Amino acid sequence: MIASEVREMLSFIDGNPTAYHTTAAVRDILLKAGFAELLESRKWALEPGKDYFVCRNGSSIIAFRMGDQLENYSFNVAAAHTDSPCFRIKENAEIHMGQNYTKLNTEGYGGMICATWMDRPLSVAGRVLVQENGAIVSRLVALDRDLLMIPSVAIHMNRGVNEGFAPNRAVDLCPLISAGELKQGDFDALIADELDVEPEQILGRDLFLVNRQDARIWGWADEFISTPKLDDLACAYTSLQAFLGAENAHDISVFCCFDNEEVGSGTKQGAASTFLYDVLHRIAQSLGGNDEDFHRAVASSFMVSADNA
Repeated sequence: MIASEVREMLSFIDGNPTAYHTTAAVRDILLKAGFAELLESRKWALEPGKDYFVCRNGSSIIAFRMGDQLENYSFNVAAAHTDSPCFRIKENAEIHMGQNYTKLNTEGYGGMICATWMDRPLSVAGRVLVQENGAIVSRLVALDRDLLMIPSVAIHMNRGVNEGFAPNRAVDLCPLISAGELKQGDFDALIADELDVEPEQILGRDLFLVNRQDARIWGWADEFISTPKLDDLACAYTSLQAFLGAENAHDISVFCCFDNEEVGSGTKQGAASTFLYDVLHRIAQSLGGNDEDFHRAVASSFMVSADNA
């Protein structure tokens, strides 16, 4: 890739702190490219030669381009994932250590390298369910400020740190947010204020710690890149660009970006769910074929599983 393409990819990664944000960004790109959005709960009326996409849970997305000569078609699939290893913020987030300081209660999501999260500026992002005008609305949130840190302790308090340190995630890796100013309920109020709603309007949330450090291009000849979420947003972005540039009149090109790969993909929006099968089967049905035609198409298809790790 030339430098401009690399910078565009890194800008995409920097701009999408969670799987929800990534899916929303991909959705916007597809809409601008002329794709029509489908809903799983509605009837699909697909036409050869047209482009479509469908989301599940706001964190997984599948797009497909219908060829216009589909007498003997197959599916050409590229699949990546929207999630990355990180720390999820628990529902009862505030841990008040007397009047001295406050931490946030977190749990590990996926197989992160814990040490790389220490001594870096962190913030909060994710999805919040809000009650508005009698309806439950999904809202994205990303706090644009250096809000937290998981600090190392001085070597005097951990003399063996250079011989190997295995942190306890429940004790050593809960991020520091306040030196005593934050009171009970203030974190919920902060999220509500960011969304311009009242705290009692928030019905649920799925929030994560976010590394605030931007992507970097470095090296003697600018040959290296370093960024959070390289696994797997690099593949999500490059697969999407390849998909948008692909045309095949005799086949159906499919782009998938699944959530929850980092925890096994067994959720309703993960790669091990029915999501891909459901979409491909409905495409086949829309073409007027039967199950025999669908299984023949699948048997002649291929899939590239793109995971940067």
